[in-house]
Amino acid sequence: MPEIISIVLLALAALLVIGPRRLPESIEALWLALTDFRRVQNGQPPLGSLHNARRYWISQKSSIYAGIQILDQVTVHLEELRRRLFYILIAFGIGFGLSFAFAQPLLGFIIRPVRIIAPTVQTNIPLNNYVVLKDVQFSTTIITASGPVSTTVTIPTGTILPIGLTNTTPIVTGPTELFSTYIKIALIAGFATALPMIMLQLVLFLRGPKFSIASMGKKEWEAMRETLSPEERADLEKQRHDVYEGLTAEETRPMFLMLPLALLLFVGGVLFTYFLLLPSALDFLFSLGGTYVQPLPSLHDYMDFALSLIFWIGLTFELPLIMFFLARFRIVTARKFAQQWRFAVVLITIIAAVITPTVDPLNMALVALPMIALYLLGIAFAWLARPRSDSQSLVQTTTPSI
Repeated sequence: MPEIISIVLLALAALLVIGPRRLPESIEALWLALTDFRRVQNGQPPLGSLHNARRYWISQKSSIYAGIQILDQVTVHLEELRRRLFYILIAFGIGFGLSFAFAQPLLGFIIRPVRIIAPTVQTNIPLNNYVVLKDVQFSTTIITASGPVSTTVTIPTGTILPIGLTNTTPIVTGPTELFSTYIKIALIAGFATALPMIMLQLVLFLRGPKFSIASMGKKEWEAMRETLSPEERADLEKQRHDVYEGLTAEETRPMFLMLPLALLLFVGGVLFTYFLLLPSALDFLFSLGGTYVQPLPSLHDYMDFALSLIFWIGLTFELPLIMFFLARFRIVTARKFAQQWRFAVVLITIIAAVITPTVDPLNMALVALPMIALYLLGIAFAWLARPRSDSQSLVQTTTPSI
């Protein structure tokens, strides 16, 4: 899985830096260099030029060259994708910068669930004794019968101070651990901030570029319409109605209304994990050692655990939107979702068992029950996402004939 993610990120970086028009030729030049290197190692003459290489790849029926030809055919769509990726990167960069600026308050917010857990070792038993190496003076206020009195207290050299724990706090074990933690926090928070823009650019990419005929004014279209054959007229009228080359205006219009819900659902998943699931899981896991073990988690391990749980639960809360899009694209209907609810409950239970960091039924239920509720909400979203033509055909089929 990490290898696939690395390949996808490398391909997106090449698309952004090189550009879709020069990308196929750049891949051909790289592949030609690798091919000539292998041929020279095997004692064969190099191909030398792209013209010879293309003839050789065609004769060998190279799958890589077939993929390069596909890139040539979808250049317009890759340019659209590149433009949308730039907007997403700008939004993510702004969210990342703001989140990194407030990384320290966010850190305090994230470690709060572990700090409120009481130490398992009794607080009146010192964990260690520290010896004061020089006199320490500090100002304090003492409450007396006549009122508060400000004074200076001196702790002499050689005083033994017993140190205990009042809460469970993550510890830092490396010099770069805190900085890398701030980066992780900024990445997650930046993604959450840019999520509406990501969803918007995804819808705009699926909508595609605008038909040239759809940009014509009414008078210009009427003048052109008279010169067309009935077949051409019907095709161009459909383009004017659809407006865009991908999704039609009727298909994309309700999606724009759903975009704010993407952020609300993700934030809802984050808050659910933070206030309910994470404290319950930490309390269960840290209580396994009883009073024999005092948990002192490293900041790195705790943040990996907490941020992963928060991020993935936040994404699972997008389930109603996913079901809405599947119904809108006529992949799965609302009726099909409702009929398969038993399989959905089993699948949700399995997912909850994988996501939940503990094995106790309580924490699994804390994940599974909200997901089942989200599935029911998704059925309602899928019913609302039915295209108008489907609802009209349903009315026509259910109307009794006279």
